[in-house]
Amino acid sequence: MAAPAPDDTLVQFSFGPTTQTTVVTTTTTTTSTTCFPPLKIKAPKHRLDSDPKEYPLASHPTPHHLRNSSFTLGDQPIVFIEAENARDAYHKVKQQEKSLRASHGTLHTVTEFNSDVESGKAPIPRPPKPHKPPLDMTPTVEPAHQLQSASPVSISAAAKLAKQQTPRRKRQITSQAHSNSTADPAASSQDSLQSRVNICKQINLEDDEAVELNASQRQVPRAGRPRPHLLDTTTAQDISLPSPSLSPVTAAANLQNRRGYFEGPTPESARTNQDFDVNLNPSQESLDTPLSEGFRPERAKAKAPGPLNGNLSSADTLETQFPAPSLMSIPAIVESFEAMPTEMKDYIMFQLLRRCPKPVLRRVADIVNPALKCDFFNLLPLELSLNIAGHLDVKASCFAAQVSKKWRRIVDSNEKAWKNRFDADGYQLPEGELQRAIREGWGWQYASGPNDWEKDLSISGNIPSDTELSASSSHAALRVRGASIEINEPATFPSRRGKRKAGSKASVRSRKQQKRSHGTTAQLDADLWMEDMSTSDGAYTAASAAAVAVPHAQVGLPSLKNLHLFKSLYQRHHLIRRSWMNDEAQPSHLAFRAHQRHVVTCLQFDADKILTGSDDTNINVYDTQTGVLRAKLEGHEGGVWALQYEGNVLVSGSTDRSVRVWDIEKGICTQVFQGHTSTVRCLQILMPTPIGLGLDGKQIMMPKQPLVITGSRDSNLRVWKLPKSTDEHYVQAGPAADDNDCPFFVRVLTGHHHSVRAIAAYADTLVSGSYDCSVRVWKISTGETLHRLQGHTQKVYSVVLDHKRNRCISGSMDNSVKVWSLDTGTALFNLEGHSSLVGLLDLQGDRLVSAAADSTLRIWDPESGQCKSTLTAHTGAITCFQHDGQKVISGSDRTLKMWNVMTGDFVKDLLTDLSGVWQVKFNERRCVAAVQRNNLTYIEVLDFGAFKDGVPEHRRGRRIVVNAEGQEVPDPHDAAIDLEVDD
Repeated sequence: MAAPAPDDTLVQFSFGPTTQTTVVTTTTTTTSTTCFPPLKIKAPKHRLDSDPKEYPLASHPTPHHLRNSSFTLGDQPIVFIEAENARDAYHKVKQQEKSLRASHGTLHTVTEFNSDVESGKAPIPRPPKPHKPPLDMTPTVEPAHQLQSASPVSISAAAKLAKQQTPRRKRQITSQAHSNSTADPAASSQDSLQSRVNICKQINLEDDEAVELNASQRQVPRAGRPRPHLLDTTTAQDISLPSPSLSPVTAAANLQNRRGYFEGPTPESARTNQDFDVNLNPSQESLDTPLSEGFRPERAKAKAPGPLNGNLSSADTLETQFPAPSLMSIPAIVESFEAMPTEMKDYIMFQLLRRCPKPVLRRVADIVNPALKCDFFNLLPLELSLNIAGHLDVKASCFAAQVSKKWRRIVDSNEKAWKNRFDADGYQLPEGELQRAIREGWGWQYASGPNDWEKDLSISGNIPSDTELSASSSHAALRVRGASIEINEPATFPSRRGKRKAGSKASVRSRKQQKRSHGTTAQLDADLWMEDMSTSDGAYTAASAAAVAVPHAQVGLPSLKNLHLFKSLYQRHHLIRRSWMNDEAQPSHLAFRAHQRHVVTCLQFDADKILTGSDDTNINVYDTQTGVLRAKLEGHEGGVWALQYEGNVLVSGSTDRSVRVWDIEKGICTQVFQGHTSTVRCLQILMPTPIGLGLDGKQIMMPKQPLVITGSRDSNLRVWKLPKSTDEHYVQAGPAADDNDCPFFVRVLTGHHHSVRAIAAYADTLVSGSYDCSVRVWKISTGETLHRLQGHTQKVYSVVLDHKRNRCISGSMDNSVKVWSLDTGTALFNLEGHSSLVGLLDLQGDRLVSAAADSTLRIWDPESGQCKSTLTAHTGAITCFQHDGQKVISGSDRTLKMWNVMTGDFVKDLLTDLSGVWQVKFNERRCVAAVQRNNLTYIEVLDFGAFKDGVPEHRRGRRIVVNAEGQEVPDPHDAAIDLEVDD
């Protein structure tokens, strides 16, 4: 074998090391390792000559896990190694070859211990071994029933032959040249004590260095006894020991002297090996057709050499023994590959792919890749598939929906999972939006672009009655509860039924009885599915109602049409949230006059209404979408400084020292609470919140019922029960002699020594900040003070409660923000950086934002107290702000600005050319601000979701002013600007 080129590969097989220990009279341990001749694999021919883009794998090195592998043939372990450096490995093998020459073909190490000699015992003479004629290596044709040729044709053949050899009790160490000589008794006794033999056999590497080791040319040096030139491990043991010829390693070592393992068999003696090698039969090898001649290399057409006659052959001589490659050899190649171990298939396949051009690789990939894909959703029950899909995040779910139609149907129809994602991302359903989505068929539609919106599909179809809608919703809810969920085709969704349990049938009967007992089925069941929205099956119930509302939606491709109610809702809210940060998004801008020239002191709104309180003693109720003045709540005798509503119940506090409760829809005051002796400066409605599970497994709610907590300049806090819509009207004309005379009074919290400026409550914990420079922590259910937090040196203007971390945060006129522990009552962090009064704080998630009179806002990490960003763009004191974890909207002297909370970057100005900003509030879709323009008070409504309602572009991006009736009027602000220009 010639020296390999730099890019050639050198590989080698070897038997795994084997150790055999035999104890009879003496102990003999034999450790053998048989290495087969190295094989040289030439580098791909196209590696350097062709474009690497055409043969992309030609220069790719062999992966590390393919370089070294091991497998088992029969019971014999085989090791396969590819040399890291072919040239170094070649020189190493060459050195071993020289050692083989020096030792006449065998490397052996013998460690001896002769107990018989040391004890004075003479060895027992052994009779000479019968004479055997020299082994003739001339190939002969053997009958099929005879044993296999002595020269193994493969690794597995060598192992099989070694097992088939019968043990012989009388062995003799001899070479082929002295096979008929008599062994020296002393030498036989001495060699029988061999305890360790290491064997390594190699063939010659280069043609010009081939050495003839014919038995007739070998000379055996003698020094009183014969010395073996070629170690025969079958005779290396004492004659009294069991024959080690049973070892496949020993047999392989013996047979290697006579014929190379990788030497191709002659046509007469080649036999197919079922484990590894599959050779062509004589008839196949003798087919010298023009087709085979055309695909046969020139060197393969030369006449094959004759028998080896026991000589160690050169590499080229061995190569000519293999059948010449031709098209007719394809069956043998395929069968040989099929018989290979998996480890060798990996290696051979890689070598083949290295030599394939890109078109072949592409065709292979087209066949292999689909075969390797496993659609586990097809293998799993639908319930498990839905469960798995429910654990994906939004991005992964969208990718999964693009895999196939079935995946799309499983992902999109998983209403429960999409509702969970909707809630987890902080989205909220405005009142009435879900009902609208069901009736208008939003669940069938996909947004085709950033400006696309949900159409009303009920206009083109038949609108079902409330009875039909509720009945189908009830059935769908029960079908889901019956532990069977079906993903049906849209056209057959309402008519197909899932599996039911006995309990489900009973529930159906109870629902029917309930409907009959009430008499009016439509009103009773119209919102039945809405009652189930709080349960785990509520999402499927709403989706089933949507399927009935618009059963035959004419949208999209019929093959892709599938109901996905909560995915549509999620997509709608996601696009609206993203439009806030989009500079190209144009919100609709509605403006209307409010409270004349008075200051708006408090503001709250939702998708339906806007409530504003002012120092003009009134509370106004406006329509959010049109700006129409719905009601004016009159009754306070002083300015309104605090308000909050829940549902239809509004609570307000005023400088007239009273607390009033209102019915918003009717526009009337239902209760008046007296007790404070000064201005009611702050208030909060506290709803029951689950705080844990009781011993009975039920949730523990705190407080037990809705409460109203008010803070006043009289330094006291008062706790009231929140009146229900069914409670009787109650009006106190003045302070009662006994507070308990009021049926809604709970308790008074005393302890502060100055005005209570701010409060924050959650569950059973209340935090209050006062002008007495202290912060107090109260237990609402008992009224006791848990902690009195002292540390501020001036008035406390703002507080927030961090119930997740069990902390509270306060801002003061001393320019500092302090973070307190509710467990110990100690200050954890002192957040410094502001240079003036910190009057506003807002905590959402993992971001705390503080606003001060120094015209800056700061974003803090409440966990560590680290300042993340400082927002500096305003020119005056910050009068109002709000943040939701994604954005901050702040108002100052002349502008309303928006910032990115995560980066601290300024995004854009929402409103400009203002005289002042009194209040600002925003939700997912709208931003409502109470501002002053030209000394007039306006309510400005920016709707970033107008495009999802189909508002045309010409009505977006410009300020539209309406009067109290909602009619568009000329903008007096524009007229004033025109007058200034004319002047």
